[in-house]
Amino acid sequence: LSSLAALCSCLGSQPRPASPADEGQAMGTVPVAVTTFVAMGTSLLRQLQDHEGDRVESYQELESLLQGQDGCLPSGVVNRLIAEASRDMRAAQGVRDEVKVAAGDMLLALARSHFHFVMAELQSQLKALGKEPKEPVLLSLGSMAGSYG
Repeated sequence: LSSLAALCSCLGSQPRPASPADEGQAMGTVPVAVTTFVAMGTSLLRQLQDHEGDRVESYQELESLLQGQDGCLPSGVVNRLIAEASRDMRAAQGVRDEVKVAAGDMLLALARSHFHFVMAELQSQLKALGKEPKEPVLLSLGSMAGSYG
């Protein structure tokens, strides 16, 4: 949590005792916005991984969450979000187009704070797919170019 606090020092934090034994002595900080953001992001990721609820809604909630924050997520969560969205975008069957679009939109929001990770994944999809890239991959790359290019 201390490394997360250092990464996200721009966010508000709430003072608390460094440990229960230090009550009334040294004060540390727990970034409230960061812990809430991470908890919500992790919960939504778990819903996607467990195939619980509406995938489009989960991706839209993640997109909204990412747009409202600086995106200070642990790298493990970022990697799992990218992997889950990529899997949905690449799926040939069994995944509705709405899910693919929502996954791409979430990746675009994630790229705001983790551009290189998202771009690397999209580029690897282009290389892996050879001559016929999937439409959601191209749409996501186009959106990223328009937003960040």
